[in-house]
Amino acid sequence: MRRRLAAWIPTRPGEGLVTSLMFAYIFGVLCFYYIVKPLKDGLFLANYPSSDLPYPNFLTALCAGTLATLVFKLARRVSALALLTATNLVILATLFCFFQASAREARYLPYVFYVYVQIVSVLSTAQFWLLASYIYDNRQAKRLYGLLGAGAIAGAMAGSAISGLLSRSLGLGTGPRLLVCIAICAVLIVLGRMAWRYRREEAEVARLEGRDNGGSERLGELSRMVFGSRHLRLMVGLVFVTLIASQIADWQVKDALYMRFKTLAAVQRREQITQFLANLNLVTNLLGIGLQIAATNYVVRRFGITGATVLLPTAVFSASWGVLLAPGLWTAVLADGGDAVFRYSLTRAGFEQLYFPLPPALRKRLKFFIDVFIDRLGRFTAALVILGCTRWFLTSEMRLRGTAAVSILLAGAAVVLCFELRQSYAESFRQQLTRREVDLSEVNRYVTDRASVELLIGALSSAQERQILYALGLLESARGVDFSERLLPLLRHRSPHVREAAVRALAALPQPQRAAAEALLEDPAPAVRAAAVEYLCSADAGSPVESLLAHPSLDVRVAAARWAATHESPGFHPSTELVAELLALEGPDEVKAREAAALLAARLPPAESIPILRKILDDPDPVVAGAAARAAAAAGHLELQSGVIALLVQRRLRSAAREALLAYGPRVTGALGDVLADTTRDIVLRREIPWVLGRIPTERSADLLLAQLGVRDQMLKFRVVKALNRLHDERPELPPARPVIAEHILVETRAYYESLVLYRAFESGRDGSRLLARALRERLDQNLEVIFRLLGLQYPQKDIYFAYTALSKNRAERRAAAIEFLDNLLQNNLKVVILPLLEESSADRLIARAEAIFRIRVKGREESLRLILEQGDSWLKACVLHDVGDKRILALVESCRRLADDPEPLVRETARWALRQCV
Repeated sequence: MRRRLAAWIPTRPGEGLVTSLMFAYIFGVLCFYYIVKPLKDGLFLANYPSSDLPYPNFLTALCAGTLATLVFKLARRVSALALLTATNLVILATLFCFFQASAREARYLPYVFYVYVQIVSVLSTAQFWLLASYIYDNRQAKRLYGLLGAGAIAGAMAGSAISGLLSRSLGLGTGPRLLVCIAICAVLIVLGRMAWRYRREEAEVARLEGRDNGGSERLGELSRMVFGSRHLRLMVGLVFVTLIASQIADWQVKDALYMRFKTLAAVQRREQITQFLANLNLVTNLLGIGLQIAATNYVVRRFGITGATVLLPTAVFSASWGVLLAPGLWTAVLADGGDAVFRYSLTRAGFEQLYFPLPPALRKRLKFFIDVFIDRLGRFTAALVILGCTRWFLTSEMRLRGTAAVSILLAGAAVVLCFELRQSYAESFRQQLTRREVDLSEVNRYVTDRASVELLIGALSSAQERQILYALGLLESARGVDFSERLLPLLRHRSPHVREAAVRALAALPQPQRAAAEALLEDPAPAVRAAAVEYLCSADAGSPVESLLAHPSLDVRVAAARWAATHESPGFHPSTELVAELLALEGPDEVKAREAAALLAARLPPAESIPILRKILDDPDPVVAGAAARAAAAAGHLELQSGVIALLVQRRLRSAAREALLAYGPRVTGALGDVLADTTRDIVLRREIPWVLGRIPTERSADLLLAQLGVRDQMLKFRVVKALNRLHDERPELPPARPVIAEHILVETRAYYESLVLYRAFESGRDGSRLLARALRERLDQNLEVIFRLLGLQYPQKDIYFAYTALSKNRAERRAAAIEFLDNLLQNNLKVVILPLLEESSADRLIARAEAIFRIRVKGREESLRLILEQGDSWLKACVLHDVGDKRILALVESCRRLADDPEPLVRETARWALRQCV
């Protein structure tokens, strides 16, 4: 059950809480909208005839543009959190005003509330996605936005159900519904602020940089872009005409409701209309989600993009004939309901695929053009059409028929556009395929569309090798389409690259092609033979691994062994003899053979596996030794953990060793901690341990790192603090609150003052100590970073990060704001020593403060050099030793002799050089 749930909920460790908050947020936004949506219509139609509905739509189109411009400018000047909170507070306050006004007669209220709801719904949704862009990166967005979309659907259904329940079962009017919305808004403010804590630092920095750079899209440029392409013109035209038809269908339902209930008193009419529309919204939402789950993938695969996009205009076209022939409430409901059901299920899926032939940057600009300009223009035009039909040309008895006739024309035009788009889509896709501009991150979506697959299959007949290879790479993801007639001839292509790609594409065919693959085992190209082995091993249910391991060709045997080492094959169990044979092989494939042997050894019994892997860990080839490390971890052999840890000192094996140690997980933290704490071990090895511990988020890891905060080696200390920050970022409860963190903040602050005193002794560089002065300046910067990283363990880490980023910039107003923030955040004992570092511009006054607080006295040049040689910074030691040798400072010769046997190679060699210079 948990596995099934995990498959449906694609969150990863560390994402669960924030995604739950965002799910609840979008749920609340849509719930709020679907409570007030029928209420706005009921309130308006209780006071005004349906023929007046175009007027608030005109006002919405005009006000929305002004408000969008205002919000856009504000978003460039204030943080997203401030904008989000302010918007929700304004919504909450205005809802309270509407609540107060609902108790008394106000002729303006229906107009204002109608426009308000239409604008607020768009604004709230847009701000949610703005918040989501701060929290999720592109990869997270592709994985999690579908889940958030489910939250939106659930919120829409809940809002519709709540609205109907309040009216039908409880008999509550406008006021109680507004109170529910006020409560939802208050919850949204809290959810937004909680979710904001999980924002990405780089997103905030990007916003600040974008604010400084400025720039915006011009409508003229977007228009030229759109109308310069036939495919884009057709897309925009389809959106435009379907939007007008949709608005007409929506108006027809409201007009029919008004005509049915116009004899009732205003209050009764409002409640009847509100209840009916709430129930209609609930039914269409339920049907829409059911259709999306049950039929969307099938329709897109079976009928392609045209089948998915043409259903909505076809439904509106058919239902509008019903309205024309038998005007009434239920025929109007069929037209509007068909539009609502298909728009947010099949049509959206099909329309999204129309964007795929476009480059990502162009796609984003087109969506902006449609959302901002076409949507507003379409609603304005629809209001104009409805007004013309109801006020100027048709009587009240004929207006349903008249608007239905217009809908038939528009829906018919939309159907024609859908079929035209099929051709333009194919042409755009063909051009993109020729230019090799297909977005590979969305290849799985491309190959679900029948037209796209047919274009790719057609490209296999191209005379250009690169185009064939490109099409084959895309077709590897296709399923359920038999293109063997075009693919199998490519197995005999003159190019070995094409033959290899063709073999890899065999898996996309519905029928196995064992004979064709077996014939390629004798292919002259090794890569083709290896691809054929992989296909045979993975496609044949009989698992021919053992027969391939006995093949006369050496590289076929090695390829089969490599496949068996990385895949589970039923009935295959490697033997010690097979592993020994692979280890003994010589020739061009010997490295691949030994790598396969290492991976297969992990599947042997421990008594046989451990000695073999221990030996392979010492293999001179990094590929083989790395494979042994990963195999040892996969088998869980803790007896080999010391050997894997030792590989961290080798640059070429470091990545494999890290991967293996992380695969061991918490079981290896004890051994890592022992190495980290052992001062007799190689310092280079000890410096690599924090990276691993920082990625094993357990309390034990945190404790081991905390214990090393006082280590003398500056590089090791810096890496320990970075690892603690990473643990804290992934699991905020780690490390647990300990006095040792506060103590080390003061220790590092004292170290900063000490470094400043030393820096002043060499700052001028007049005596040739420029290298040492520069190293001390870098040491000061690192000391300050360590202080802030430690503060991030005591206080909200993201806030501390933003303060540090602001202090690193040369903008006075941002520095002042950061200092003010820290002044309000830090405890007094920290404020008194840290804030002067940030505020004081005079180094002399800072040194005087260091002497007063920490009793740090100013030292002479020679004493300063001796002090640095006694500290744990290897780079500073090397700089001082170079200075000693360069200037032949005989008073420090004894210090040089002591450091001539230092375990750090840089210090040791520089000390020996200095001794030679001084003697």
